[in-house]
Amino acid sequence: MKDKPVHLEEDYEFLVNGYSHQGEGIGRMDNFTIFVPGVISGERVRVKISEAKKNFARGRLEEIILSSPFRVEPRCPVYNFCGGCQLQHIVYEKQLEMKKEIVENALGRIGKQNIKVLPTIGMKDPWRYRNKGYFQVNQEKGRIRLGFYKAGSYDFVPAAECVLFSMQINRLVSYLEDQLSLQKVTVYHSKTGGGNLRNVLIRESRSRGEIMIVFFTKEDNLGFDQNFLNDLAKTFPQVVSVYQNINRNPKAVLLGKDFRLLKGEPDLEDALGPFRFKISPQSFFQVNVAQAEILNEKVLEYANLSGEEIVIDSYCGTAAISIYVAKQAEKVYGIEVEKSAARDAIINCELNGISNLKLFTGKVEGWLYKWRRSGEEVHLMIVDPPRRGCSLKALQGIIKIKPRKIIYVSCHPATLARDLKYLTKDGDYKLKKVLPIDMFPQTSHIECLAYLKR
Repeated sequence: MKDKPVHLEEDYEFLVNGYSHQGEGIGRMDNFTIFVPGVISGERVRVKISEAKKNFARGRLEEIILSSPFRVEPRCPVYNFCGGCQLQHIVYEKQLEMKKEIVENALGRIGKQNIKVLPTIGMKDPWRYRNKGYFQVNQEKGRIRLGFYKAGSYDFVPAAECVLFSMQINRLVSYLEDQLSLQKVTVYHSKTGGGNLRNVLIRESRSRGEIMIVFFTKEDNLGFDQNFLNDLAKTFPQVVSVYQNINRNPKAVLLGKDFRLLKGEPDLEDALGPFRFKISPQSFFQVNVAQAEILNEKVLEYANLSGEEIVIDSYCGTAAISIYVAKQAEKVYGIEVEKSAARDAIINCELNGISNLKLFTGKVEGWLYKWRRSGEEVHLMIVDPPRRGCSLKALQGIIKIKPRKIIYVSCHPATLARDLKYLTKDGDYKLKKVLPIDMFPQTSHIECLAYLKR
């Protein structure tokens, strides 16, 4: 067997000539692929190999020999350590071009699609857009800090005035660090099982400026009293909802089963375009409201509804897209496997006076099978699956139902490409448009709309 052309902890110099779907730069030594974060296509770099597999390697950037004109200084002081952002070192206009290129490459290489992807729709101000933060908790010398884990590890990095959150959230994070430290709250340690406070979730309604906080603890006891909550409400009157989630599971799972409302309202309320949405602690709601509105409007544009259509919204979540579509269709059927999301969807329909949207809880695959037996024609199928994409049974069900149009909303170019390959393989559907929308500026994540027609 031929030896690999690179070896661990050795340095190599090469030209970066592309990107992975995760936003890493790609270089090659004797046609052997090396992935490197923090570099830009066209740069010549020196890299130290940190991982070597049979068919590829990963490396750490040691030196930029020839720098790209699109390289900029990251705004975040901990950008090189925190795992939250991957692209702050690239000027924003180039980030948008890069994401278009990543989608196009995935569609060609994985999906065997020969299509020119539309330019990525970006933001006028691609900073401070996140309305939700899930913070890790660390304690050192009695001082509590909120932050994140370094990419690929459990090394703690302080939030340090994160440039993706509003100034209001950053001020709240600093306040909580001070007050939790004064209360001598203990932090949960996964290895020993000691301590109590595991995580802190902060959600912000951009339309109202209101905030929800969830404290995740191991024990029923919070570690602080009602005075802490009263002082919090006085200092930050925009905090209108405070919860505790009790998670006794020693494993690194996010949620416990038990949510307790400690103070204020049970929900936040936010808006997408003309529609209002209730947000509970468990609700899925897009973290970038401005771009979510654009996405929903593009769905309507591609759907081109007349008011007489039957629409199925599979993986409908809390019904954000369904509610948009329902205003312009005759009937909409929403399918969602998560019971909590389906409950939120029902509430959101009532909140917006939507009466032609019928919601079902269950797996998409089983529901589509039952629908086929009804024989009712479907004009539009909306598909918005999780990152893993659709199952084979779901794709088979979609094709057998034969909707006139399919709009596929994806957050992962590779699984999108895979699923589009299946949907178009027999010529029943033709891929007409693919539009990336930059829902997550400064990161490698990409949201896409794909429009198919029979």
